[in-house]
Amino acid sequence: MQAHEVTKDVVRDLLPVYLAGDASADTRAVVEAFLAQDAELRQIVEAAGTFSLPPLEAPASLEMRSLERTRRLLGRKNFWLGFAVIFSLVPLVLKPWWLADAAMLIGLGAWVPLLIACRELKATGLEAPRGWLPRLFWSLVGFQLGWTAGYLIHQQVGGRWDWLWVVGSGLALWLGEKLHQIQTVKELNRPTTLFGK
Repeated sequence: MQAHEVTKDVVRDLLPVYLAGDASADTRAVVEAFLAQDAELRQIVEAAGTFSLPPLEAPASLEMRSLERTRRLLGRKNFWLGFAVIFSLVPLVLKPWWLADAAMLIGLGAWVPLLIACRELKATGLEAPRGWLPRLFWSLVGFQLGWTAGYLIHQQVGGRWDWLWVVGSGLALWLGEKLHQIQTVKELNRPTTLFGK
């Protein structure tokens, strides 16, 4: 390809690759031949060649602080998960009902800091564990919450509330996906590559 066959727009499109030093020998030759004929574009390239960003260095302790923050968040998540599950199950064995209701309210309240910790973990870039087991766990926790709530409501009001376990399971799976604590079905069905993605 000759330099006179190449338009100015084509050379402008090639400039980022040329300036980065990633252009092939043929591309460099075409760009340099065009620059020899076009003073305006040559000035742009010379100005771009003298420009450089100041070096940015991360603080020396950034990695350790990030690791410690992630560990704290994981610890907080695990604590609130255990607390919430226990206080959500206790109402099944407690009598009188007002005590069971109080335990259920404490259990439901404990899910709030758990979900906040999950949301903060999402910002760390930590990937959800791969596999169906985490999805099953989130679904079972939602089932347990819905079933316990339905049981307590049935004891006090009567009627059929046993359908709440379905709502609880669906809501738990939806929240787990939104907070990146579990993978979506689409992600689970995608084959694993050499790089694990």
